Amino acid sequence: MNEPTTSNGKSAIVVLRHGCDGGSQPTNQTLDFNPNSTVTFYGGGGTVKNNKITVVENWLGCLGLKQMQGLQDDLTALLKPYAPVSRIISEGPGDGHDGTPNPISTISCYAKKTASNLKTLKNRNLAIDLYNNESFTDSNVFGVDALLKDGKGQFSTVVCWEAKGMWRHGSGTGFESDSILATLGHCGPEGKKVPNYDLLSDYSPYKGQMIYIFEYNDNGSLTLRVFGYDPSRTSGKFQEIKEGAQWPSKLCTDDKQCNCDPAEDVPYACSEVE
Repeated sequence: MNEPTTSNGKSAIVVLRHGCDGGSQPTNQTLDFNPNSTVTFYGGGGTVKNNKITVVENWLGCLGLKQMQGLQDDLTALLKPYAPVSRIISEGPGDGHDGTPNPISTISCYAKKTASNLKTLKNRNLAIDLYNNESFTDSNVFGVDALLKDGKGQFSTVVCWEAKGMWRHGSGTGFESDSILATLGHCGPEGKKVPNYDLLSDYSPYKGQMIYIFEYNDNGSLTLRVFGYDPSRTSGKFQEIKEGAQWPSKLCTDDKQCNCDPAEDVPYACSEVE
């Protein structure tokens, strides 16, 4: 196995929406983040114990599961130029009625690989912090200082959330100025909006497809980079988007948000982490 190497790059705050919906099986699965992670449960419903998270019902469809699995290596490669990720923030798994397991499920494979790498690089556990959805307005959670509390210039943080709170308030509503993306988007030069703020406000963050990287600069401002992700590509899985005309087509079309066909049975599982 190639050992991970340290990066002297900038800290980054990375935000993505959960993967494509459509699943209903299997039920009562356990996401075990031992031995290299510390899961702290601040809310969001469900059961979390001893760094293990119970997923009462999987709601990721075929493509969502492929996104979950693909991010393990693909997001690791995309973030290699940045300071190592020491913290993942997501939503509690819910109890099958309230809340959703999709965010933590989507980022779970990446989390397991990142935890192993971080232990090798820094001899520390990956922090996985789970909150209820309403926490998106809390600056003690989603302010820049809080998100990079492990050390600016030393570590990075990944946030995986649902559209509610990340971009909008409720189903059918549009971009909101107090959403996670909007809050970070107002941390540009001189406390103003990032120059490409329209990529936040004018375009919906498709499920598991859009990756927002907020680079932390020495002067305390953030620089936004946006990438589209397609796990089905054999190469060039990430395409950087610099203007609205480059916004990709949505992968999670309604006909793909369904249970897996028997011929394409995608397991609810990650590749083994060495």
